[in-house]
Amino acid sequence: IELEYTALNGDKLAGTGETLTLTADQVFKAIGQSFVPTALNGSGASIDLEAGRIKVDAEGRTSLDRVWAGGDCIFGGDDLTVSAVAQGRDAAESINRALTSNGRA
Repeated sequence: IELEYTALNGDKLAGTGETLTLTADQVFKAIGQSFVPTALNGSGASIDLEAGRIKVDAEGRTSLDRVWAGGDCIFGGDDLTVSAVAQGRDAAESINRALTSNGRA
């Protein structure tokens, strides 16, 4: 997957032209559907659940190495969008640290 860095240009984000390429086996696009834990069955790996949702730490890391989660699969509520955006930001920062340092990935 190729990602482009962004920077503020006035009051909007704009691409800088600088890119980062990451090798990935799979990339998932979040589209805001309801979480169904049985969809994880058959993956060959088990993921820890808590109250029917994926269990994560403060950075969004799951029990599976190099797997983060956020949004409606870890948290429910009426104002999910605000929470999901914050969780995505926190997970992205954690993923960046994991990929660019010797930290746990």
